[in-house]
Amino acid sequence: MEADGAMAMDAVQGLTAHPCAGVGETSRVRFDQVLHHHRPELLRYLRTKVPNEADAADIAQDACARLLLYRDRPDSGVDPRLMLFRIARHLVVDYYRHQGRQHAGEHVTLDDAGPLPSSDPSQVDRIAAEQALQALKRTIARLPSRQRLVFMLNRFQGLTYAQIARKLEISETMVEKHIARAMLACRNAVGDPRR
Repeated sequence: MEADGAMAMDAVQGLTAHPCAGVGETSRVRFDQVLHHHRPELLRYLRTKVPNEADAADIAQDACARLLLYRDRPDSGVDPRLMLFRIARHLVVDYYRHQGRQHAGEHVTLDDAGPLPSSDPSQVDRIAAEQALQALKRTIARLPSRQRLVFMLNRFQGLTYAQIARKLEISETMVEKHIARAMLACRNAVGDPRR
């Protein structure tokens, strides 16, 4: 196959003469011209059929080499371009068959895979979340009354700093300070290192 590939490249690039030079030279030259002319088109086609450039180039090379086997046969009326693409299409099918056989041993049934991981939080995670929630409730209850009120209006009722400032008749800066202090206390309660 390697010798066929080298012969195909030489014929496609027009670098060497065929060993049977002189026999049907006109049809051979026309055949080689068709091959040379359609190889870029063939590569574009194959790049859409296989996952990578190297495999496309290998399949194109094999298709050209196989087509060369028909070069010295009497003209059968078959279009060389059509034959080239038909050969390439069959090689793509062979390529995927080979890929399937290569990965056949990798198949694992669901029974053999064992239990699938659950997306539900584990019991430990649920307990930790419940403990953090209880710590936050205790911390909020212990905040100074004005700070607790500002924090709850913002976080639980969704009021803006400006709305809270108007409602409580304090400055927005004071609202910001109350919320910042309350957030710091909450972070400390759940052990959040951001400060």
